[in-house]
Amino acid sequence: MKVAVENRIQLVNIACDELIVPLWKGEELSQVYPELDEAFGGSLSGLQQDKEVTGEAKEITVVHGMNKVAAKKLLIVGMGEPGKFDFVAARNAWGRAAKTVVGKGNGKTVVIDLPTTEHMSADRLAQAVTEAFGLAEYNYEGYRQKAKREFDPIATVQILAADADASLVQAGVARGSALVSGTNLARTLVNEPANYLTPRALKNAMVEVAERYGMTVEVMEKAKLEELGMGGVLSVAQGSELEPYVVAVKYQGRDTWDDVIGLIGKGVTFDTGGISIKPVAGMEDMKSDMGGAATMIGALEALGQIKPKVNVLAVVGTVENMPSGTAFRPGDVITTMSGKTVEIITTDAEGRLVLADCITYAKEQGVSCLVDAATLTGGIVVALGHFCSGAMTNDKALLDELMNAADVAGERLWQLPTFDEYRSLNKSRFADLKNSGGRYGHGIIGGVFLQEFVGDTPWVHLDIAGTAYTASAGDMQPAGGTGAMTRTIVEFVSSRSE
Repeated sequence: MKVAVENRIQLVNIACDELIVPLWKGEELSQVYPELDEAFGGSLSGLQQDKEVTGEAKEITVVHGMNKVAAKKLLIVGMGEPGKFDFVAARNAWGRAAKTVVGKGNGKTVVIDLPTTEHMSADRLAQAVTEAFGLAEYNYEGYRQKAKREFDPIATVQILAADADASLVQAGVARGSALVSGTNLARTLVNEPANYLTPRALKNAMVEVAERYGMTVEVMEKAKLEELGMGGVLSVAQGSELEPYVVAVKYQGRDTWDDVIGLIGKGVTFDTGGISIKPVAGMEDMKSDMGGAATMIGALEALGQIKPKVNVLAVVGTVENMPSGTAFRPGDVITTMSGKTVEIITTDAEGRLVLADCITYAKEQGVSCLVDAATLTGGIVVALGHFCSGAMTNDKALLDELMNAADVAGERLWQLPTFDEYRSLNKSRFADLKNSGGRYGHGIIGGVFLQEFVGDTPWVHLDIAGTAYTASAGDMQPAGGTGAMTRTIVEFVSSRSE
């Protein structure tokens, strides 16, 4: 799909398949779009008088052009109450509009009027439009011999802007396009089956992004992991025939390599639970257990396009957790890269072991802060459901930055506590730590386990177990991988740009 910005002209003269215009609650069509109302002989005003058009959120009115205007169809999209209008409301409104044409595209041309409005800046409105259509158009067919449904993408989305707003609108489109690219890449990685997206394939995906944008990349294979003493990664991987990898990518947006943001992603390409094997019901969804890695790879894709003046070190550990005669066992004691020893209570608490080594590696490279993303615990799903990701931290200022970035990105994020009482649950009789502190509050317990490896480095942990994968579809989200927190990470990193 191509998104283009054009000068705003008389709407009645625009030849296209779908002409989409926004309407806020309380606005009069005859005042906002007098030329359209006149072309339809006042019938648009009549629809409003009959309360068939109100501007309410979730409302879309389709009017056939019938040669009264050059467009084949006119879509009036309700934006809701101006006082409650924000980026999420804007993107949701455009997403509902996108759903009416996406999948029925047939190479259609869609034109969207983006009037100057006090409700939101032109760049943010344009970004909302671009994200809505780009996210709604995403389609993953997988490996069917014949596509389940024909998917005809929209040929062009033209955004009409006033001359004075043109540069802002272009900037909004560019940013929205980058965020769409990153989010949709993350979605595809999560959707891939584990026999295709092996640890090697996930490693290759990260390398491809790095090389595409001229980033520095280091791939650490098994021998290097052994040399570094990455016992967390190696222990999880030892039950699988597939080799583990840790990939480190440097994005340098400043002249000097300092003040580096550390991004850590969990890349367990399939999680059987190991010897502590999971129930069969729903195990097929464990191909999504690399959602944190997908988030960070998607973020790198977007950052490569946006090019903020900031330094980033992204570290992803990618393994497969399988039961076998060589698998690690409950009761084992392993030594992580940090030197801390961990008693294994359950082999199904494996992601935190991988992240622990990646965090230690990033710290040794001198990062100034750490943000990790992981489908870490089922406990976070119990606590927050599927609409909101969980956050834990040792630094309120850093968390405030992430929370603000989530607001800007239009993603939901909520803080959970990291009280010392929770940290005490990870104490072991036989090692420095144990990898499971019990059932109750285990979303928090998993987070504070990671905190033991962070030390004094400012850190935020994002648990996306409930948000990285969905069984239900929405206006901008098919069932499957969501790309959760990709846009939040990009907004956070970009906010630190010089």
